[in-house]
Amino acid sequence: MDNTRNTRNTSRAMNARRKEKRQRAIRNRIILILALIVVILVVILLIKTLSGGEEAETTPVQTSEPASDDTTPPVINGARDIEAVMGSAVSYMTGVTVTDDTDANPSLEVDNSLVDLSTPGTYDVTYIARDASGNEASVTVKLSVTAPPSDNGDATEQEISQMKYLAGLYLKKIVTDDMSDYEKAQRIWLWVNYNADYVSTSDKSNWVRGAIQFFDTHKGDCFNYFCAAKALLEECGIPTVDVVKSDTSHSMHFWSLVNLGDGWYHYDTTPRDGSGDYFFMVTDEQLDAYSAAHDNSHVFDHAAYPERATKIITDLDAQPDYYSFFKE
Repeated sequence: MDNTRNTRNTSRAMNARRKEKRQRAIRNRIILILALIVVILVVILLIKTLSGGEEAETTPVQTSEPASDDTTPPVINGARDIEAVMGSAVSYMTGVTVTDDTDANPSLEVDNSLVDLSTPGTYDVTYIARDASGNEASVTVKLSVTAPPSDNGDATEQEISQMKYLAGLYLKKIVTDDMSDYEKAQRIWLWVNYNADYVSTSDKSNWVRGAIQFFDTHKGDCFNYFCAAKALLEECGIPTVDVVKSDTSHSMHFWSLVNLGDGWYHYDTTPRDGSGDYFFMVTDEQLDAYSAAHDNSHVFDHAAYPERATKIITDLDAQPDYYSFFKE
């Protein structure tokens, strides 16, 4: 009996010791795990602190100043020699642009201080471009100012007589006395339009020489076509008024107003590419619409000329066949 009781007591004591030992082992593991977690957190914090400090030291300071190594000047595009009629307006910036390899908005100025539009001559016009880094570029072109076409300029009496003689000579091939003024003006338009090769330059010192060049060489630009038509029309006794393109910044153009008894109409014999260019007795409405669709080809000061007729009598696409008018 006593032995049995002692055995039970011994067993209980051993179980208690085992339980206490297990609990102590669990506590030790928990303490170790917590210690490891703390160490890991400390290490992570140290790494972040160190990496953040290095990044702050190595990150370059950003500034808004332009790159100091930009030494390339801007490029001016489209600047070219200009022709203008005395007293006309000039749009110097038309077609002129500036680009730069680093500055998206370089400045562009024009120095036209030497130009005198009231006096015929050749003048320097300078375009100046600058970028944000202070680099500068410039281009100088020539502006040629000529006298109005109605001005004979320095044409001699001999040149005037020669022009009249040639106009009369060609009129014998173009018109007959029994034709109406409308028929004469139409045949002159067709003959001038078809009887010369277009070239890009001419002597614009006066319209007399312009007409002589056309009659002698059958070559010329818009000025020569205008001058030849003017000479032939006036030789027929048909009144004309000279019209000059008002914006001659990069191209000049000349044509006439003609009055055949029903008011003033536009009359332009210069040939053009494409269709819709039969400018024989056309209205402002027709000419302005064509001009707007063709790079302002016929911009003019509407207030500077006699009041024009408004009734449309010509189809711009209905140019008659030259050969049907001038058969051998």
